[in-house]
Amino acid sequence: MGSPRGRTLLSFGFLGCATVALVPLGCGATIRYPADDRPRVPAATAERLRACVDELGGELGGGYYTFDATVTVDEEGGVVDVKSKGVPHPDLAICMRIALRGMTVPEELLRLRKLRLSEASAPANGQTTAERGLVGNAAALVLVVVALADLAIEVGPYVIVVVAASLEIAEVARRRPPPNLNRCLDAAAGGKYMWEEFCRSIGEGHPGSPCWGEGPESEQHKRGWCYAKFRRW
Repeated sequence: MGSPRGRTLLSFGFLGCATVALVPLGCGATIRYPADDRPRVPAATAERLRACVDELGGELGGGYYTFDATVTVDEEGGVVDVKSKGVPHPDLAICMRIALRGMTVPEELLRLRKLRLSEASAPANGQTTAERGLVGNAAALVLVVVALADLAIEVGPYVIVVVAASLEIAEVARRRPPPNLNRCLDAAAGGKYMWEEFCRSIGEGHPGSPCWGEGPESEQHKRGWCYAKFRRW
């Protein structure tokens, strides 16, 4: 998949901000919203991304990093895929992908599913561009791409991680694929925040749930839980 920044993007200016805003969250990493009229990453997801950088960003060398992510969602707002690049720290990249997988997509964005790129409406040989795009790729048809406002997360004066995310709103299979074993094992090895994000992604992000209860356990114990869980799935 090519870079989402290289595509024709449809950007809508709601939930944006007119000036730069600094939002301190906790004692470590902070979120900065540059002036931008594009829709923002939802606040809860931004906080989860901040928590990832707060926990793991200190292991990056000083500098400016761009976490370039494409989030594919179905017409009901369920995240079905996250692709990313740009952060040279595997655990941090995994943590941030898990945070994006748990994102709740605003209804305003979901309404864009009724729109099509202009060329999709022009029939050719009895088929629209959108219909031709389904050939060989019945799993997903991208209807519209929405660029979200960049989100800068700062760790002290030396490390800045910018989240540059785009949403692909697509027609996809109605059944969302279950979280796979590799994601569970990655979360087991990734520490507290990554495990909590994984639990949220499978609907067990609350005290008393089996996944959440594994949080204090060792990595080895969590790995055993993953294998047992996915054998049932």
